[in-house]
Amino acid sequence: MVCATQERVEETTMDLPTLHESLKLPDGYRSEIIDGSIIVSPTPTFRHSTIIKRLERALDRSMPEDLDAYQMLTLEVSETGDRYVPDLAVLPETPGEEEQWDESDWILPAADLELAVEVASPGSALHDRQAKVKGYATAGVPLYLVIDPLKSEIALLQSREGEYLDVARAVPDTSVKLPEPFNIEIEATPLLT
Repeated sequence: MVCATQERVEETTMDLPTLHESLKLPDGYRSEIIDGSIIVSPTPTFRHSTIIKRLERALDRSMPEDLDAYQMLTLEVSETGDRYVPDLAVLPETPGEEEQWDESDWILPAADLELAVEVASPGSALHDRQAKVKGYATAGVPLYLVIDPLKSEIALLQSREGEYLDVARAVPDTSVKLPEPFNIEIEATPLLT
C-alpha cells in the first residue's frame, strides 16, 4: 500500500539584504553580496592576515589623522545593493566614544571610503579583480589596491569619472605610490613574500 500525503507549504519572499542578514554561518565563514548573489567564504588565512597587518602598519605611519584603517567592515554599494567585506577599508574616523553606537552601525556606505584593499586568494581572485572593481568604482571609492600573492603583484586602481584606471603595479623589489591623502610608497616585497 502506498500512502501519499500533501503538505501545504507557504511561500515566503525575502529581499536579498534581509536574507543575507538572516544567514546563520558556521564558525570561520563570512558572507558578502557581490553582483546580486550571496557569496560565502572562509575567513582569511594567517598569511592573508599578515599581509593586511603589514600594510596597515605602513599606512598608519603616514595616514592623515582624520582617516583610519579598519578590518572586517561591511560596506554597501548603494547603487547596486552589493555588500562587500574588504580586507582593509580606509575611511574617516568613526564617531567618538561619547557617541552611542547601535546595531545598524554594521553596514557603512562604500562611498565613504578613501581606499579599499583586497588580498586576492584562490577563492576570491575573480571577485576581487572584476566584480569589486566595478562595485567600488560605482560607489566612487577613489583608490582600490589589490594585493595578489598568487601573481606576486600589487595593483593600484584610481577612480576617474566612475571607472578605475590601472595607475601602478608593483612586484617584489619595487613599490607602488599611493597618492594624496596618503602620499606613501608601499614596498611590495614585505606584502608578497
